[in-house]
Amino acid sequence: MTGRTAIYNARLLDPASGRDEKGGILIENGLIADLGIGITKASPADLRIDAHGKALAPGLIDLRVKTGEPGAENKETLETASEAAAAGGVTTFVVMPDTDPVIDSVALVDFIKRRADGVAKVKVHPAAGLTIGLDGQKMSEIGLIKEAGAVFFSNGDRPVEDAGVLRRAMQYASSFDVLVASRPDTPALSKNTVMTAGAFAARLGLRGAPPEAEWIALERDLMLAETTGARLLADCISTGRSLKAIERARKAGVKVACSVAAYSLFFNELDVGDYLTYCKVQPPFRAEADRLALIDGLKRGVVDAVVSAHDPQPPEDKRLPIAEAAYGAVGLETLLPALLSLAARDELPLLAALKAVTSGPADLLGLPQGRLKKGAPADLVLFDATAPWACDRDDLSSRSKNSPFDGRKLEGKVLRTWVNGATVFERG
Repeated sequence: MTGRTAIYNARLLDPASGRDEKGGILIENGLIADLGIGITKASPADLRIDAHGKALAPGLIDLRVKTGEPGAENKETLETASEAAAAGGVTTFVVMPDTDPVIDSVALVDFIKRRADGVAKVKVHPAAGLTIGLDGQKMSEIGLIKEAGAVFFSNGDRPVEDAGVLRRAMQYASSFDVLVASRPDTPALSKNTVMTAGAFAARLGLRGAPPEAEWIALERDLMLAETTGARLLADCISTGRSLKAIERARKAGVKVACSVAAYSLFFNELDVGDYLTYCKVQPPFRAEADRLALIDGLKRGVVDAVVSAHDPQPPEDKRLPIAEAAYGAVGLETLLPALLSLAARDELPLLAALKAVTSGPADLLGLPQGRLKKGAPADLVLFDATAPWACDRDDLSSRSKNSPFDGRKLEGKVLRTWVNGATVFERG
């Protein structure tokens, strides 16, 4: 984007610097050229945009997005995912390797990058499979794939059950300073479960996943990260005890970060309600005490990133008896509103909520975006932080419509999204 654009009369929100003030941003050649109270309607620019006092923040960075491309484009493509992302104020996302074929080679990483460059409205970075085919048996060519552009390595939703394989992969990854993302789960305890274990699951007659499935796997991963020196991302933790384990490991010098799915902050196990299949996700909605513990961890800066956990599933895979329905929920367009709704209810400070979707994930990946700073990419989102609306799955841009927020009243609407200074979404 060439030329100069001035966005003025905005409420500037920048979690990286703690900025929360009135002012504006001057964009030139796709970068932030200047910002602050000095940017006004009179600032020299080719295009002037009045923000009408609405919030202007760095565009969101989402570390966990699944698409169906390649292999299952009926669920979602990179193009439709990017449209949903832009509508949700997400300007950068990481696509997970759970595709068909799996993103576990230089060729597949290159395909994702080229395809995204051609069709995506936002910035797309590939994560690569930690093991070949995500089968947990043989680690992928981590060094070569990193050079090809993979931003981290993950086995997706399939944990590496063989501790020996995971240890070797972590050792190899540590020599390249590669981030290893692992979703802590013990399949022997969680396989074929529907929701979190407890009295409510028993009352519904549903098989529940005990929180021990997460705790056991996380403790193993933390121990291996400590002994190998690898950088670990505990992916989508869902319990307060897991948060305590991560804090304890950090004090011991383990290089561990953690992410939380936005739905884990918003919903608890009771929201599964009357067998709602759109609420069948992994990790499952947990107890209210866990939800509150995760929010507290976000307030205190223990949680490094909040993710959409975007996992599109077509109606034929969701409109089934809950025990047979597929796991997963779309989340790109509800990531920011979920956080803004928590802030509007005074459960979460606004800047703390935004940090976990801007500078927090940017720092984990070493990206220049995610902050309002001179010279940073002009990836921005303008939003009304308190605008009420009701989520209707049929209005979502995602190709699939499996949202647990369907019918929920939320606060916060994205008004406009920029990537490198170019508008990629504008409401109305």
